[in-house]
Amino acid sequence: MNILKIWCRPIVSWAVFVTLFATTFHTPLSAAPATAQLQPANDLAQAAAEARTRRTPVLIAFMQQSCPYCAVARRDYLLPLQTDPTWKNRVLILEIDVDRSTAMRDFAGIATTHRRYARSLDIKRVPTLIVFDADGQRVAPPITGLLADDFYRLYIEQAIEAGLNRMRPRGR
Repeated sequence: MNILKIWCRPIVSWAVFVTLFATTFHTPLSAAPATAQLQPANDLAQAAAEARTRRTPVLIAFMQQSCPYCAVARRDYLLPLQTDPTWKNRVLILEIDVDRSTAMRDFAGIATTHRRYARSLDIKRVPTLIVFDADGQRVAPPITGLLADDFYRLYIEQAIEAGLNRMRPRGR
């Protein structure tokens, strides 16, 4: 019986610590289903109009279907962020597939494709996350690659906060 107490106490303590640590630092405890997808960027001019009305920034995730890091970023960070009550109505998240010729409209309403738009922004690595204001201007440095798990969500949240500060200036 004493051996059971000796082994169970550290295991339970470790489980509580991991749960508290994950909750405190916004680490996703449950990932989104593998089939879940982000909304594709079909019309950035329309997205900008919505962002202007909601006074929220637009986060565009430049991804590639064959990229395993993109799948992790989408599943473990972007989809949970999109449904997190804290962030749900504070950012519009869209996805662009850099290797696809999917038709879309850019922020100016000009017809282009996902591939051409990514090239026009000089996107060379995926995943790349860029936060824009309602005028299509970048509001924070791009987040390129899948950075350290400990800080990736923090970097995303900081970029969104920069967009919110641009869209919702203090004193107005």
